[in-house]
Order: sequence, then structure tokens, then C-alpha cells
Amino acid sequence: MPTRGYLTLATGRPQYLEMAVDMALSLRDHTGHPIGLVADEQTEELARRHYGPVFDHVRRLGPDFDEGRARKYGVAEASPYADTTFIDADCLVLGSLEHAWHALDTSDLAFVGELLTAEDDENHHGFSTRRLMRAFDLDRYLKTNSGFFCFRTEAARPVMRAFLACYRDEARPRLSRQILLGRWLGDEIPIGIVGGRLRLGTLPKPAEMYWPAEFDTIDPDHPAKPLLHMIWPLPRSVLGRILRDARERRARVGVRDVGADHWEVEHEKLSAMARRRRWLERLRIWKT
Repeated sequence: MPTRGYLTLATGRPQYLEMAVDMALSLRDHTGHPIGLVADEQTEELARRHYGPVFDHVRRLGPDFDEGRARKYGVAEASPYADTTFIDADCLVLGSLEHAWHALDTSDLAFVGELLTAEDDENHHGFSTRRLMRAFDLDRYLKTNSGFFCFRTEAARPVMRAFLACYRDEARPRLSRQILLGRWLGDEIPIGIVGGRLRLGTLPKPAEMYWPAEFDTIDPDHPAKPLLHMIWPLPRSVLGRILRDARERRARVGVRDVGADHWEVEHEKLSAMARRRRWLERLRIWKT
């Protein structure tokens, strides 16, 4: 087992594999560690056929995790590395992330975010963190973006099994109807619940990731942060630049260039999400 490596996840629609390829190639500009892919059967076949030079290891997602938003919980059991840093496929790496390994000196798992108490009350995907703590009898809640985290693989496997159990048996049965109110039950709410119970670690601040309020300030030539997670629509000029860079990386390593449709589809989805969120915020303000 290699000592350390990066890992990403792509299942389902082919666009996720294409984003994972672009992410991995951007990461290769900033690390010498191996980069692996966790995939379902169909995506694994495509990755091996077309993207051999991109991924050092391709592993199959375990069947227990192949449902809904639970797929990310399977990356520890699939990881071929003793220490793993996970990066979502819908990211591009703009600088070195090597400093994140230091978090494993004190924690078996470390996430972007913070452990909140009942004195805090923040919005997490439309949910009040204080209400979540009351509903699940917590004295801590881990508010996180799960697009970037690192873990000691053996120690993380039972914890991610706990994420899966929480998703299936607690969070989804009790919270899934909340989507009608504009809330979103993804993989991060169960991580927040279990992370609070177990006091999971957090990566040191300032966080490596750009947040939505910072997207208009992104300069690809002089990035202030090393990780761009596509969680908000980018300015068109920035989007065009990073897509050109992605295609140039593919050309350098000699893998197929499928254009930028996968990122254009993602951008349109994010634009629709942003419009919906702004509408909900205006509705909340009007109601108050």
C-alpha cells in the first residue's frame, strides 16, 4: 500500500469522470503523490479505456455505498493509500495542497469546516445547525464542505460506515421532506451529525477553498487559494480561462479532449441553483 495518495470519485453520468480527469491533471501540476479514482463499474471501464495516464489507481466503489449521496462514504474502503486526501471531481487545483497532510499528525480524519456548539446557529444547506443539534441530541455539529478532506485510511473506514448508517437510518428518514422548504440533504448533513458526536478534526484555517463570496475575485494567474470547488457560478472570463487550461493539460499528456461540455453543464446547474437561492433569500426577507 502506498504511504500517501490523493483520491477522487466519479460514478453515474460520464460528465463526472470528465471533471475528475480535469481535476486530477490540475492536481498533477502540484504534487508527486499518486492520484486514484473510485468509480462504479461503468465509469471504471471508461477510465481504464481512455484515461490510463491520468490515474495511478482505479478502484471499484463498494456495493454498500452505491446509492444516493452515500457514495462518498465509500472512498475509505476503496482507497489504496495508507493516508488519503480526497478531492471532489468538480474541483480544479490552483496550488499546492501538500500542507493538508500535517492535519493527520493530530487527527485520523480532518475536514474543511468547524465544530459548532449550541451557542452557534449557522445555515448549513438551509438547515439551522442549532436545530439539527437539538433534533439529533448533539453538543457539537461539524459544519463542513466535504469536497476536500484527509484521513488515515484504516481508522476512517468505521467512521465512514457510521456516516452511512446515519444517512440511511437517521438523517434521510427524518429530514428528506425538508427539501420542500428549499433545504438540501446531501452527504454533509450526516457527516456533520457523526462528526459532532465523534469530535472529528478540522483542517487549519484559513481554508484552502474559495467560497461563493470570493468567486468574483478569482485570478487564475495569481490564485489566493489553492482549491477551486465549483460550488457557485464563475464569472464567464474566469470559466473560459480555466477551461482552456484544462484542455491544454489533456493535450500535454495525450488523452482525449472531449471539449468543455461537462463544465458548461455544471455551470448552468450552478447558475440555476444561485438564482433559486437568491429567490429563497428574498422570500425569507419578505416574510420577516
